[in-house]
Amino acid sequence: MDNTIMTLLGFIGALIPILTVVIKLNNTITELNSTMKCVQQQIVESKQDRGEIRDVINDHETRITVLEKRRA
Repeated sequence: MDNTIMTLLGFIGALIPILTVVIKLNNTITELNSTMKCVQQQIVESKQDRGEIRDVINDHETRITVLEKRRA
């Protein structure tokens, strides 16, 4: 009986550091997933902004081209 109790306590004692690492890893992965979702949203917004900027630049280029043709 004493051997069984000591073995059980040793097993539980060995599991504590392993579970601590697993819990920390799980928290880190959860935080990383949250960060990646935020980054993905920022990338989508950035692409939209660049598209709008590109349209404005193209419009300005067209205006400049028309003005240069008038001067020539």
